[in-house]
Amino acid sequence: MAPARVGKKLTPRVWPNNAKVAVCLSFDVDNESYLLARGETSPTTLSAGDFGAQSGLPRILKLLDRYQIPASFFIPAVSALLHPEMIPAILKPGRHEIGVHGWIHEFLPALPGAADEERLLNQAIDYLTKASGKRPVGYRAPAWAFSEHTVGLLRKSGFLYDTSLSAMDEPYELMSNGEATGMVELAIDWTLTETPYLGRGGTMPSPERVFQLFREEFDGAYNEGTLFVLTLHPHVTGHRAPMRHLEQLVAYMKSKPDVWFATGEQIARYVKEAASSAH
Repeated sequence: MAPARVGKKLTPRVWPNNAKVAVCLSFDVDNESYLLARGETSPTTLSAGDFGAQSGLPRILKLLDRYQIPASFFIPAVSALLHPEMIPAILKPGRHEIGVHGWIHEFLPALPGAADEERLLNQAIDYLTKASGKRPVGYRAPAWAFSEHTVGLLRKSGFLYDTSLSAMDEPYELMSNGEATGMVELAIDWTLTETPYLGRGGTMPSPERVFQLFREEFDGAYNEGTLFVLTLHPHVTGHRAPMRHLEQLVAYMKSKPDVWFATGEQIARYVKEAASSAH
């Protein structure tokens, strides 16, 4: 249990501009990378991942532009390598953030040891830094799965925040082996992503019910004055029907007064600053 535990709660007394809630729309831009990591080479299987770059991401960026809201994009480096047009397209509006999501969506608990994990992490950081012109400060583990080495490696790399864990539905400080890490955790949740419902093995026939769940979770965060983090995948949500419901959700959140749409980096910096000035 020791490598990743909950430290102090970091929900601030007040959000910027007296907002009632912070909203982070995040996208795991996996495309073909998670299939390649599993050794899948069938062109038809890979084409379903390729959809995320060809159709999904452009639709998502258009929607975010229409509503003028920022988002955080967590990208496996190999995904960016295969589709070099993605990072410039994401960065073009000047609102969005690029975060680390592994080298090839590798499953960290299955790696031979800390050295291999560190090598792949550093490769991913270096590639995304070069491609985006800025060193990423946010990390999300591929498959949202840590090894026992991950937190130590993230600390060593100097990440501001992680967004791979699910112990609370508000921001908190990550503790590791009894120590406060100084890293902010912006927690995620398997119910707040679409892949279990709409992905390859998905069991939900209509995205309408999935996005109804997301809306109710947002309402809960709004009423509590905390944080709403939604994680979507361009190769899944980028299809026509889910995009219609994503637009409705965005319009609904925009219609509520006092909602702060922000990147993971903006939220993490704000809550960290608020916590240190509260002392």
